[in-house]
Amino acid sequence: MKNVLRTIRDAAVQQQRRKRASRLGAAFFPPNYVFFDRLGPDSVVVDVGCGHEAELSEHLITTRGVQAFGVDPTRKHAPHLQALEARTDGRFTHLPVAVAAERGTLTFHESVENESGSLLTSHANVTADEIRTYEVETLTLADLAECVGGTADLLKLDLEGAEYALLDGVTGTDLDPFDQVLVEFHHHCVPDRTAEDTHRLTERLKGFGMRTFEISHRDVLFYR
Repeated sequence: MKNVLRTIRDAAVQQQRRKRASRLGAAFFPPNYVFFDRLGPDSVVVDVGCGHEAELSEHLITTRGVQAFGVDPTRKHAPHLQALEARTDGRFTHLPVAVAAERGTLTFHESVENESGSLLTSHANVTADEIRTYEVETLTLADLAECVGGTADLLKLDLEGAEYALLDGVTGTDLDPFDQVLVEFHHHCVPDRTAEDTHRLTERLKGFGMRTFEISHRDVLFYR
């Protein structure tokens, strides 16, 4: 019975999100992706923290023909992402790096059981699970923009808690190459961050001239 109720509740949440996005004139793709649908074969999508399925990238390649870059340093995801590269005829490129406030290397904590690991030792998936640790290359947003050709129509950031350090130091110039930025905030997974931190960063990015649409209290689309 609990599983049935959960399924009904989840379906209702998805329907509510779809309606809210539609009222804004935006597109919604489950479970938590929203974007203005001005994407086509000439568009570039940068899917940071794409996971092993890279479902947003694959959906936009299939339905809009975009060029997608899946950014994820998780070693166990690499074979799946390489397979996606092979079956999308060059429309998907895997970049096995992390995005951070500074260029260099950092220690990544890969969760054995959960799909998502983190750069942070305090993330719930890291503290509650067996982990593998290794060094990964990090790129800044400016580096990332250069890697994908200078600009991108949609940037998704799913950094499992590392988004706070990144966005605390971001500038308007760093964001200029990106037309839309979809951020998944993780104050629910990282004990030293709160919903107030998420609100503060949302206001900070609005100060750079970006407008916002909050699909949930954790998922925010910034757009121009």
